[in-house]
Parts: sequence; C-alpha cells; structure tokens
Amino acid sequence: MEERPFLDKDFKPDEQKLQSAFGEIYNYYEKLIGAADTFSQDWNFSKSSGWMLKVHDKKKALFYLIPLKNEFKISMAIRENERKTFLEDIELEMIHDMLKSAKKYREGYALQFDVKNDSYFEITALLIEKLIVLRS
Repeated sequence: MEERPFLDKDFKPDEQKLQSAFGEIYNYYEKLIGAADTFSQDWNFSKSSGWMLKVHDKKKALFYLIPLKNEFKISMAIRENERKTFLEDIELEMIHDMLKSAKKYREGYALQFDVKNDSYFEITALLIEKLIVLRS
C-alpha cells in the first residue's frame, strides 16, 4: 500500500523532506521539475491526498505530482488533440492502450503514472516532454 508522507497541512514539503521521502528516485523528481521549469509550480494541500505539486501555465495544469514514500504519482489531463497526436506517436506506443482507454472528463483525458523506477520514469518523462512541446 502506498505511503503518503505529507498529510500534515502544517508541514509543506521542502527539498530536504522530498529527498528523504523519495530516496533513490529523488533524481527523477529533479529531472521532471527541471523539464517543466518554464511552468509555474505551486504546492497545494488536499485533505484526501495531502500535499501535491501543481505544475501549470496559469490556465491549465501540465501535471500534478503527489509525493509518496519511494515513489510519486503524476496525474494529468490531456486534450483531445494532444491525445490524437500521442496515439500517432510511435515513441509512445507502450502507452497507446492507456491513451485509448483514458476516461474523458471536462478537463480532458485523465492519465496517471506511478513513478518508482527507470521504466516508469522514462515513459512519463517522454510524455511530459512531448506535452510541453505541444503546449508551447
């Protein structure tokens, strides 16, 4: 079961706490945040999820990062045209089934990734890089 280390509203995550919580995958966090450095980044507290990082362009979230113990979740909603582009992208073939079956909401198609090792990180980072290009 996933452990959520940041459930106390009074203790907002900082780099030291994140490094401690993420352990060996802290470098994945740094790489994703670095790739999205042109986007705004705000920590928000939710009673159900605890602290989460919203990476956004002032209008729409690029992704939400939910810290867990030794891993993190990336949640996002992609637009119809982005989904179509990604379904045609051979580099993203390993997530085509996920894209096809993604539930559609008002904000877009919901996707979620559990980043806990190299393979999970690589596909998540690739998708985010491509999403940044589409939204730039």
